[in-house]
Amino acid sequence: MTVVGVPLTGVILLAIALTLATVLHRRLLGHLGGGTLQHLVRLPGNLLHELAHAFTMLLTGYTVADLSVSLGDPSGRGHVRPGPAWISIARPWITNLVSPVAPVFVAVAALAFLQPLAGVPGLPTSVSGVLPVLRAVDPTRWELWAGLALGFSVTAEMAPSGIDLAAWWRPALVATALVTAAAYGVEQLRPGMVAENWSTFEAATRAPIARALAMAVWSGVTMAPVAWLVGRLRAAIG
Repeated sequence: MTVVGVPLTGVILLAIALTLATVLHRRLLGHLGGGTLQHLVRLPGNLLHELAHAFTMLLTGYTVADLSVSLGDPSGRGHVRPGPAWISIARPWITNLVSPVAPVFVAVAALAFLQPLAGVPGLPTSVSGVLPVLRAVDPTRWELWAGLALGFSVTAEMAPSGIDLAAWWRPALVATALVTAAAYGVEQLRPGMVAENWSTFEAATRAPIARALAMAVWSGVTMAPVAWLVGRLRAAIG
């Protein structure tokens, strides 16, 4: 994918999606207030977020003691609490490395899956391409609006929370150092091998990340006027 001639890698596309989720989608949620309406909008994405945590806890050797979505959580966030290890080789640092960021990758997969099913268009690569892209959309399809609603919810909940990042950053630093050292060693033995494998991985993941980003952008654009209107109504009533 390129924009005005500049190639965008999967890493950049993912960074843009996470930025949108944090800066735009969560702010739009705020316009809905902190009550039941907001939690119902969040529900699909929040459930997916917490299930991603739970699945990776199980996968890395720990049971799940408790799982709650924001709608039923007194703190209004949703949470997953690990239980005792179900396998003797389980190590908490592995779980803390994988589980906090699992919702990002699960959300990308879900958004990439939804985009073609809902008929949500890809992103135009130039300003002149915006109108042709919009004209190709069929606004009478219910799948389009259901997909955008789900896409907004999933995007709003895809970024790790502060609690997630607090558990993740230490094992992530250690893992980054180990991977960097291993890559350096491989590069000394087989020059070019690391870059070649990275290019292969990048080529394989760029398309689904681009589809996920399209869902994030169009769901945010669709939800913005709705959230603004709800915010104005709340202000008028309050």
